[in-house]
Amino acid sequence: MRSQHRIPMIAAALLLTAGCAQHRGENAPPQTGDAQQAASNALATFQKLVTEQNYKALGFTSADEVKSATLAPPLALYNIGLDRLKGYQAGQDANALLTASSETIYPVTAGGQVRSSVTVVKKETGYTTASFGNADIAQSLSRYRGANTPDGFAVRIPAFSMYFLGNRVENRLMLTPVSEDSRLPFRVGVAVPAEDVLKAIIPLAQAYNGLPM
Repeated sequence: MRSQHRIPMIAAALLLTAGCAQHRGENAPPQTGDAQQAASNALATFQKLVTEQNYKALGFTSADEVKSATLAPPLALYNIGLDRLKGYQAGQDANALLTASSETIYPVTAGGQVRSSVTVVKKETGYTTASFGNADIAQSLSRYRGANTPDGFAVRIPAFSMYFLGNRVENRLMLTPVSEDSRLPFRVGVAVPAEDVLKAIIPLAQAYNGLPM
């Protein structure tokens, strides 16, 4: 499984504070009532975080490339929790397992290609930055979100660090694996009925001991 280089917002704030003389409150993106504005604020902060030392890990081809970075259309994020996986019964509507996340993924493009992402989170007081990076995930999700799935969304199974591109065909949930995973028998980039994916994952859920994988 590929590494996922991700900078949580709290770590980013510390990096910015250490790297400049501004007041700490001016370093972190402010909360806003608009998700798109929060993403734009996050991108501006991300551009300050990318350096000669970390640009490759964050998905860019050079440190300068981030200066021209822009936001791509967002991906709504849904989670499938371990408890719901363990309780799933064959024949049950797979849509019922999805829980809408408070997070939204904004792929970041440069040079006409998705390079990385920023993630914003909705809190009681507004939208703010959750994290930066996750280049592999952003690139993989975007690669398979095309003309056939313009309304695609991200589906995450946190317990197993799995991501899929989700879409619905006549309200039937379809999941597209976006990266190789030896635990699953499916081809990357090929949409599969969610019921088939769940059937393959449930044994993993039943055997899961709660330790990091």
